[in-house]
Amino acid sequence: MDWWEPLLSTLRLITVTIVGSLAIGIPAAWAASTLSHCGRSGRGFARAFILAAIAAIAIPMILHAAAWEATAGKFGWLPLTQTATRSWGGFAGLVACGWIHSIFGAAIVAMATWHGTSRVPVSILENASIDTTPLRCWWTIQLPLAWPWVLAATILNASLAATEMTVVDLYGYRTIADQFYLLYAVDPDLTSIATTTALPLAFAVAMITVLLRRVRARQTDYRGEHSVGHTASDLHTAPDLFEQPSLGVRIVAGLILTLCTLIMIAMPVTGLMAKVGHDVIVDGDQRIAYWSISRSVQELAAAPTTFSSEYQWTAMLGICTGIFAIFVAWPLAAVGRQHPRFESMVDALTIILFCIPGPLIGMSIVQTFTLPIPGFRFLYEMTILPTVLAMSVRASTIAYWILRSGYHGIADSVWLSARLELSLLRRCWQIDRRLMARSVVIALLTAGIIASGDVPVTLPVAPPGVSTVGTRLFGLLHSGARYQEAALALWYLGFIGLGIALIYTLSRFGSGKIK
Repeated sequence: MDWWEPLLSTLRLITVTIVGSLAIGIPAAWAASTLSHCGRSGRGFARAFILAAIAAIAIPMILHAAAWEATAGKFGWLPLTQTATRSWGGFAGLVACGWIHSIFGAAIVAMATWHGTSRVPVSILENASIDTTPLRCWWTIQLPLAWPWVLAATILNASLAATEMTVVDLYGYRTIADQFYLLYAVDPDLTSIATTTALPLAFAVAMITVLLRRVRARQTDYRGEHSVGHTASDLHTAPDLFEQPSLGVRIVAGLILTLCTLIMIAMPVTGLMAKVGHDVIVDGDQRIAYWSISRSVQELAAAPTTFSSEYQWTAMLGICTGIFAIFVAWPLAAVGRQHPRFESMVDALTIILFCIPGPLIGMSIVQTFTLPIPGFRFLYEMTILPTVLAMSVRASTIAYWILRSGYHGIADSVWLSARLELSLLRRCWQIDRRLMARSVVIALLTAGIIASGDVPVTLPVAPPGVSTVGTRLFGLLHSGARYQEAALALWYLGFIGLGIALIYTLSRFGSGKIK
């Protein structure tokens, strides 16, 4: 097979994703940072955007595709072609795939940039504020100092564009990952595997090279936080030290955050709600489209019954995968906190595993459980163990980094004291269990949510009769069942929203501010 055309398509999608995510995410991060220092209302607005960005990241890619198809697709409410009496080809191919990946990536860039700029020590900003305005200070000092976070987010977005296949398969845009899923998922060869993993592994190496060194430097700064003073995220605690942004700057920042919140969350959700109540009446040669609240209620009321199996399997797989991910990630994070060299090795391994395309992970598990080993065939056909193992690859990496961050948030004095007085097992039970309880719950919920929507991994490995919300959405979108798809997606979105709200509440518990 000629891999050049899929390679060029993949590179085009990566380029569009990087440009779009940076163009949206960096201004959004500036706006959130600016408004977070503009009184209680500004901080509330910034927190609302941060929550919207977290939601956009947590929502599975297939759900983004479903929402934007209901918003800007051929039957979407934005192009006003719901009756299908006209041909609408604008939201298709590279345009549709690039837009969906850009919106998803913009949330990642915004969060990474906001976090990176908020870690700049106040002492640096105090010196800079003498000669520069807050606007210029952010763009010329804070943003350049946050370049590792921005670069890491960019590499992550490029890796997702190169490995994610559900969106590109929906719009018939043939990337390398999609070609592997279509042609080699059942019987892969060495060439297809090497070609499919080349770009992701290159991104993984770049991520390891750039991010890990910077993360370790940041950890050193964090552990010595009391010696270097506050960071930029603490500016609102001392507003008299810094000049407040002008009214015009605050208005521009508010408009940017409003626009970004609309395109990340509000417009896609509106598209799903519009599609649930959408109907078409045929009157002679005319087709009249209208929206009915009774139809919306009917479709939403019927969805839990119609798709009860999908919701149950999704919840079961998400819970099992989250628990399994914790059992894998927690010991690694605990040992890594005590042994930096081991931690660096695990960091590199998790990044590599995260960058492996989902179909390749799924097929590797399938090939393993089809080996002539007693019991493997039964486990593959009659249990969800292979599915949980496949979904746990990425879920475990996410859980590991959350737990790793939690361990590095423990003060050195507490950690060294526990390390000297207690063995590893006693320390984990008596000290870590209490100090890490919040991080463990957050990691469990996050891993479960991410795993529940990991369609590229689930499709090849799910046993017969097991259908998740993500795989069912994938099938409905391909078949054109727009109304059922919207109702299914809205309920799933509601469940994810509850999980995100719980995670956000836990992450802010006892902190008193966004961090």
